Amino acid sequence: MRKLQFAMVALFAVLLMACASGYHDTRVVNTQTGVEKDPQGPYQSLVVGVLVEHELRGHLENAIVARFAEQGIKATAAHTVFGDKGIEGKSRDYLAERMQENGFDSALAIHLEEQRSETLEVKGDPGAAVPIAGTMTMRPQVFSDDFFVNEDIYVVRLDLWDVAQQAIIWQGNTVSFNTGGFKGLEKGAGHFAQVITNAIGKADIF
Repeated sequence: MRKLQFAMVALFAVLLMACASGYHDTRVVNTQTGVEKDPQGPYQSLVVGVLVEHELRGHLENAIVARFAEQGIKATAAHTVFGDKGIEGKSRDYLAERMQENGFDSALAIHLEEQRSETLEVKGDPGAAVPIAGTMTMRPQVFSDDFFVNEDIYVVRLDLWDVAQQAIIWQGNTVSFNTGGFKGLEKGAGHFAQVITNAIGKADIF
């Protein structure tokens, strides 16, 4: 019984921390190499673009570039070269020309395909007391009632382009879960970037 009580205390503490500081996780759903054409590397200069109008766009691009650098891959954040200009309505010929003019032979385009919010109910146990030994006081504490957590879910598509071939050579999908709002997204950028770069690294394209 004491082990069960301690486990419940630990779980409740983790949930409280998640609510206070924000929880963020990203997972790869699927990947595919040779979507439109096969890779024709080696690729020497990659540009990373988050194709979403969001104030964290530059932060996310920089985080991904930093993770690629750790893998020995030369990458550049698109916002540092192209600014905030969108690509809607631009042809592949035009985009390829612009990237080649700036010395890029490959491009990672990150698209937000879906964003939704869900409210999760977290069950408490008002009748279970925390053992005295598990508290900072000399009195047992009582668990709180049920509470709710708002979770934002982001479904993302990743397109890796061969600029010369004007074709997608690798594609992946990820799903991210975030409970910390803006701060959660900001804090989770590094993990998001790590998941993406690891997935591309496993494809052995660079």
